[in-house]
Amino acid sequence: MTPPVAGILVNGQAAATLPVDDRGFRYGDGIFETICVRAGAPEFWSHHLRRLRRGTERLNLAWPEENLLAAEARQLLAQSVDGVLRIWLTRGPGGEGYRPATAMPPTRLLRFDPSPAVPAPAIVSPDFAAQGVSLRVCQTRLGQNPALAGIKHLNRLEQVLATAEWDAPDIEGLMLDTAGNVIEGTKTNIFFLREGNLITPDLTQAGVAGVVREIVLEEAAHAERPVTVRPIRLAEALGADECFLTNSLIHLWPVRDLDGKTFAIGPVSLEFSRRIAARALKSRSF
Repeated sequence: MTPPVAGILVNGQAAATLPVDDRGFRYGDGIFETICVRAGAPEFWSHHLRRLRRGTERLNLAWPEENLLAAEARQLLAQSVDGVLRIWLTRGPGGEGYRPATAMPPTRLLRFDPSPAVPAPAIVSPDFAAQGVSLRVCQTRLGQNPALAGIKHLNRLEQVLATAEWDAPDIEGLMLDTAGNVIEGTKTNIFFLREGNLITPDLTQAGVAGVVREIVLEEAAHAERPVTVRPIRLAEALGADECFLTNSLIHLWPVRDLDGKTFAIGPVSLEFSRRIAARALKSRSF
């Protein structure tokens, strides 16, 4: 079966446009997921759907049937190639100004891009996975907002401004919040190793709780490795022994330096790289 034109479905129909009165377009009123696909099979599908559902609950969006999302995703992935699947759920059209209408069915938009069509920064680079990336502190700060913290909502203006601060492809930006706490990368979550303990920032005030971040926390528990989720200041981060970044497309990138501080690409980073790869392989199904 050939996927629809342009690999895009809007509410189950082949299309590439949204109505101009859709609240996702007008106000960023919605959520999204970015899913790695290998040979037509999505990685961590159940984790992505679980986070998507958490987002709908936080924003009080209607939840479509999971089987419906899976059926539409299967339609797009029928060619069994590698690529990136994106799912957007918006509140749809309607409402008066910012005030949403009640009982509005969500707009579903699914898009699949095969690997050659994916922009270069999103392609998993074996060089970055093996050799690490540089991390720089962004001038743009994340606002604290516990009502939206953790979910992957459509407003990404802070990340847009932050990534405009540099051009080099082997650099990721480290984002602090307005209180000076380390939160995340512009497109990644971050982990530090200090004295044998893993630490990752608390995301109850800002940031996105990533799917692979969740996998690392699960794997750390399985391995009985101490891991702490708590606020982290930049000075403490610079004293770490190892540092690595995670997201659904890259899995894990070690950090080789942060604003002049050099990190070893050590055994813990390599261990979790292997663990994530093994979990991803097992997860490739609906």
